[in-house]
Amino acid sequence: MRIQVIVGALISIFCVACGGGGSSDGTVFQGTLTEQGTGHSASAMVLRHSAGQRIGEVKVCILGECSITDSEGQWGVNVANFPGGDVAIVVEGHGISSSVSTDIPASARDVEVDLDHNGTEVTISKLVIDGEDHTGHSHDHNQ
Repeated sequence: MRIQVIVGALISIFCVACGGGGSSDGTVFQGTLTEQGTGHSASAMVLRHSAGQRIGEVKVCILGECSITDSEGQWGVNVANFPGGDVAIVVEGHGISSSVSTDIPASARDVEVDLDHNGTEVTISKLVIDGEDHTGHSHDHNQ
């Protein structure tokens, strides 16, 4: 009986911490950053990224919300009151300074954007909006 009370209390605390399982405000953008070129380095002192390697410690920004990629190249931001439209994704760090944009509908709530760096620019390799793959439908505009 006591274990059931403790487990119930832990579940309640978890639900309160995560918003109670209701819909969250804003649109979640998340993805990965991968090196697809022959590799790059910011300087002779920085290790070169090889093709296929995920890139960590790079800033990814969308509509003023920024995230730093982890060691697996993963990033994520929550954009409150997402207006939709042409969205610029700005990537800076480790010798990368590039942006790419794509059209995202205002109704989107969960957007997965996997990014590739090819040595000179960043492109979108995968675009999934609310569980639907839009990779082939995306029109990337590098800036």
